[in-house]
Amino acid sequence: MEILITSKTHKGNAACIGGLVLNNNRLVRLLNPGNWDQYADTDLDIGDVWDIQFVDREDTVPPHIEDIIIQNRIYIRDIGDISTYLRNCGVMIYRGEPTAIFGGRLGWTGNGSGYISNKDNLPENSVGFWISDQDLILDKDNKHYNYPTANVFARTKHFPYVGFEPNVEVIPSGTLMRVSLARWWCPEDSDLPERCYLQLSGWYGLGKQQAKTDDYEYDDLPI
Repeated sequence: MEILITSKTHKGNAACIGGLVLNNNRLVRLLNPGNWDQYADTDLDIGDVWDIQFVDREDTVPPHIEDIIIQNRIYIRDIGDISTYLRNCGVMIYRGEPTAIFGGRLGWTGNGSGYISNKDNLPENSVGFWISDQDLILDKDNKHYNYPTANVFARTKHFPYVGFEPNVEVIPSGTLMRVSLARWWCPEDSDLPERCYLQLSGWYGLGKQQAKTDDYEYDDLPI
Protein backbone atom coordinates (compact mmCIF):
# COMPACT_ATOMS: atom_id res chain seq x y z
CA MET A 1 0.00 0.00 0.00
CA GLU A 2 1.12 3.57 -0.61
CA ILE A 3 1.93 5.31 2.68
CA LEU A 4 2.72 8.99 3.15
CA ILE A 5 5.32 9.70 5.85
CA THR A 6 3.81 12.35 8.14
CA SER A 7 6.17 12.51 11.12
CA LYS A 8 9.62 11.72 12.45
CA THR A 9 10.02 12.07 16.20
CA HIS A 10 12.70 11.35 18.75
CA LYS A 11 12.36 8.19 20.82
CA GLY A 12 15.52 7.69 22.79
CA ASN A 13 18.25 7.18 20.18
CA ALA A 14 15.75 5.99 17.58
CA ALA A 15 13.13 7.60 15.34
CA CYS A 16 9.40 7.00 15.62
CA ILE A 17 7.95 7.26 12.10
CA GLY A 18 4.28 8.06 11.52
CA GLY A 19 2.39 7.67 8.29
CA LEU A 20 -0.94 7.82 6.49
CA VAL A 21 -2.22 5.07 4.21
CA LEU A 22 -3.32 6.97 1.12
CA ASN A 23 -6.23 4.83 -0.03
CA ASN A 24 -8.13 4.86 3.29
CA ASN A 25 -6.54 7.55 5.53
CA ARG A 26 -5.48 4.98 8.09
CA LEU A 27 -2.99 6.40 10.58
CA VAL A 28 0.02 4.11 11.07
CA ARG A 29 3.31 3.93 12.93
CA LEU A 30 6.06 2.13 11.02
CA LEU A 31 8.10 -0.44 12.94
CA ASN A 32 10.70 -2.97 11.87
CA PRO A 33 10.43 -6.72 12.60
CA GLY A 34 10.74 -7.31 16.32
CA ASN A 35 8.68 -4.17 17.03
CA TRP A 36 11.73 -1.94 16.74
CA ASP A 37 11.55 1.73 15.80
CA GLN A 38 13.61 3.09 12.91
CA TYR A 39 17.21 4.26 13.21
CA ALA A 40 17.61 8.02 13.65
CA ASP A 41 19.16 8.30 10.17
CA THR A 42 16.29 6.47 8.47
CA ASP A 43 15.52 7.37 4.86
CA LEU A 44 11.79 7.49 5.68
CA ASP A 45 11.37 11.26 5.36
CA ILE A 46 8.33 13.44 5.94
CA GLY A 47 6.48 14.07 2.68
CA ASP A 48 7.72 10.91 0.96
CA VAL A 49 5.34 8.24 -0.33
CA TRP A 50 6.45 4.61 -0.08
CA ASP A 51 4.85 1.42 -1.34
CA ILE A 52 4.98 -0.69 1.82
CA GLN A 53 4.04 -4.30 2.45
CA PHE A 54 3.25 -4.74 6.13
CA VAL A 55 1.43 -6.75 8.78
CA ASP A 56 -0.35 -5.34 11.81
CA ARG A 57 1.38 -5.56 15.16
CA GLU A 58 -0.53 -8.09 17.25
CA ASP A 59 0.01 -6.82 20.80
CA THR A 60 -1.13 -3.21 20.50
CA VAL A 61 -2.53 -1.42 23.56
CA PRO A 62 -5.18 1.25 22.88
CA PRO A 63 -5.05 4.04 22.03
CA HIS A 64 -1.74 3.09 20.37
CA ILE A 65 -3.31 0.94 17.69
CA GLU A 66 -1.35 2.34 14.73
CA ASP A 67 1.68 0.01 14.84
CA ILE A 68 2.49 -1.93 11.70
CA ILE A 69 5.51 -4.11 10.90
CA ILE A 70 7.29 -3.36 7.63
CA GLN A 71 8.00 -6.41 5.46
CA ASN A 72 9.13 -4.67 2.29
CA ARG A 73 9.19 -1.07 1.03
CA ILE A 74 9.88 0.78 -2.22
CA TYR A 75 10.17 4.55 -2.59
CA ILE A 76 7.54 6.02 -4.93
CA ARG A 77 7.54 9.84 -4.89
CA ASP A 78 7.46 13.07 -2.90
CA ILE A 79 3.89 14.23 -2.16
CA GLY A 80 4.85 17.88 -2.74
CA ASP A 81 2.78 20.30 -0.64
CA ILE A 82 2.05 17.99 2.30
CA SER A 83 0.08 20.63 4.21
CA THR A 84 -2.37 21.15 1.34
CA TYR A 85 -2.66 17.40 0.79
CA LEU A 86 -3.50 16.67 4.44
CA ARG A 87 -6.00 19.52 4.63
CA ASN A 88 -7.89 18.17 1.62
CA CYS A 89 -7.62 14.38 1.86
CA GLY A 90 -10.42 13.96 4.39
CA VAL A 91 -8.34 13.00 7.42
CA MET A 92 -9.71 14.25 10.76
CA ILE A 93 -8.26 17.63 11.82
CA TYR A 94 -8.92 19.12 15.26
CA ARG A 95 -9.41 22.88 15.21
CA GLY A 96 -9.34 25.66 17.79
CA GLU A 97 -8.24 25.50 21.41
CA PRO A 98 -6.11 22.64 22.76
CA THR A 99 -9.20 21.29 24.55
CA ALA A 100 -10.50 20.23 21.11
CA ILE A 101 -7.62 17.80 20.60
CA PHE A 102 -8.68 14.14 20.80
CA GLY A 103 -12.31 15.14 21.07
CA GLY A 104 -12.07 16.85 24.45
CA ARG A 105 -10.84 13.72 26.23
CA LEU A 106 -7.62 15.29 27.51
CA GLY A 107 -7.00 16.15 31.12
CA TRP A 108 -4.50 18.86 32.04
CA THR A 109 -1.95 18.94 34.83
CA GLY A 110 -1.30 21.96 37.00
CA ASN A 111 1.65 22.96 34.81
CA GLY A 112 -0.38 22.69 31.59
CA SER A 113 0.56 19.26 30.26
CA GLY A 114 -2.17 17.38 28.42
CA TYR A 115 -2.78 13.69 29.07
CA ILE A 116 -5.19 10.78 28.68
CA SER A 117 -5.89 8.61 31.71
CA ASN A 118 -9.45 7.27 31.47
CA LYS A 119 -9.13 3.88 29.79
CA ASP A 120 -12.91 3.72 29.44
CA ASN A 121 -13.01 6.86 27.27
CA LEU A 122 -10.06 6.60 24.89
CA PRO A 123 -9.70 8.34 21.52
CA GLU A 124 -9.73 6.14 18.43
CA ASN A 125 -6.04 6.85 17.74
CA SER A 126 -2.96 8.02 19.60
CA VAL A 127 -2.07 10.50 16.85
CA GLY A 128 -3.92 13.29 15.10
CA PHE A 129 -3.73 16.62 13.30
CA TRP A 130 -4.53 20.04 14.79
CA ILE A 131 -4.92 23.65 13.65
CA SER A 132 -4.63 26.09 16.56
CA ASP A 133 -6.57 29.35 16.80
CA GLN A 134 -3.58 31.00 18.55
CA ASP A 135 0.14 31.26 17.86
CA LEU A 136 2.25 28.71 19.72
CA ILE A 137 5.33 30.32 21.26
CA LEU A 138 8.61 28.52 21.88
CA ASP A 139 9.34 28.38 25.61
CA LYS A 140 12.64 29.68 26.93
CA ASP A 141 13.69 26.07 27.60
CA ASN A 142 13.61 25.42 23.82
CA LYS A 143 11.74 22.17 24.51
CA HIS A 144 8.09 23.21 24.73
CA TYR A 145 5.58 25.32 22.85
CA ASN A 146 3.10 27.37 24.84
CA TYR A 147 -0.49 28.13 23.92
CA PRO A 148 -1.16 31.61 25.39
CA THR A 149 -4.31 32.62 27.20
CA ALA A 150 -5.62 36.08 28.07
CA ASN A 151 -7.39 34.68 31.14
CA VAL A 152 -5.06 35.12 34.13
CA PHE A 153 -6.91 32.35 35.94
CA ALA A 154 -6.55 29.83 33.11
CA ARG A 155 -3.65 27.42 32.78
CA THR A 156 -1.18 27.97 30.00
CA LYS A 157 -1.23 24.81 27.91
CA HIS A 158 2.18 23.63 26.80
CA PHE A 159 3.36 21.00 24.39
CA PRO A 160 6.69 19.14 24.57
CA TYR A 161 8.18 19.12 21.09
CA VAL A 162 9.65 15.77 20.01
CA GLY A 163 10.18 16.24 16.27
CA PHE A 164 13.47 16.10 14.38
CA GLU A 165 13.01 19.43 12.60
CA PRO A 166 14.77 22.41 14.27
CA ASN A 167 12.67 24.52 16.60
CA VAL A 168 11.11 27.73 15.32
CA GLU A 169 10.28 30.74 17.50
CA VAL A 170 6.59 30.87 16.60
CA ILE A 171 4.12 28.42 15.08
CA PRO A 172 1.49 30.80 13.67
CA SER A 173 -2.21 30.20 14.19
CA GLY A 174 -3.69 28.36 11.23
CA THR A 175 -0.64 26.12 10.84
CA LEU A 176 -1.38 22.43 10.44
CA MET A 177 0.38 20.39 13.15
CA ARG A 178 0.63 16.76 14.16
CA VAL A 179 0.04 15.78 17.78
CA SER A 180 0.52 12.43 19.47
CA LEU A 181 0.18 10.63 22.78
CA ALA A 182 3.21 9.02 24.41
CA ARG A 183 2.88 5.41 25.54
CA TRP A 184 1.23 4.61 28.88
CA TRP A 185 3.55 5.65 31.70
CA CYS A 186 3.64 6.62 35.35
CA PRO A 187 6.54 7.64 37.61
CA GLU A 188 8.12 4.91 39.68
CA ASP A 189 7.05 4.84 43.35
CA SER A 190 4.05 7.01 42.53
CA ASP A 191 0.36 6.66 43.35
CA LEU A 192 -0.57 8.32 40.06
CA PRO A 193 -2.32 6.12 37.48
CA GLU A 194 -0.74 5.47 34.11
CA ARG A 195 -1.17 8.29 31.63
CA CYS A 196 -0.48 8.99 27.97
CA TYR A 197 1.00 12.48 27.73
CA LEU A 198 0.35 14.83 24.83
CA GLN A 199 3.25 15.72 22.52
CA LEU A 200 3.78 17.97 19.52
CA SER A 201 5.24 15.90 16.69
CA GLY A 202 5.76 18.65 14.12
CA TRP A 203 4.17 21.11 11.71
CA TYR A 204 3.65 21.56 7.98
CA GLY A 205 4.01 24.38 5.46
CA LEU A 206 5.87 26.97 7.52
CA GLY A 207 8.87 27.39 5.25
CA LYS A 208 12.21 28.38 6.68
CA GLN A 209 12.35 30.38 9.92
CA GLN A 210 15.18 31.23 12.26
CA ALA A 211 15.80 27.94 13.99
CA LYS A 212 16.47 27.50 17.68
CA THR A 213 18.85 24.62 18.30
CA ASP A 214 19.76 23.06 21.59
CA ASP A 215 21.18 19.64 22.39
CA TYR A 216 19.09 17.83 24.94
CA GLU A 217 17.93 14.31 25.67
CA TYR A 218 14.49 12.94 24.94
CA ASP A 219 12.63 10.48 27.15
CA ASP A 220 13.15 6.91 26.07
CA LEU A 221 9.57 5.73 26.33
CA PRO A 222 8.72 2.05 25.77
CA ILE A 223 7.83 0.87 22.28
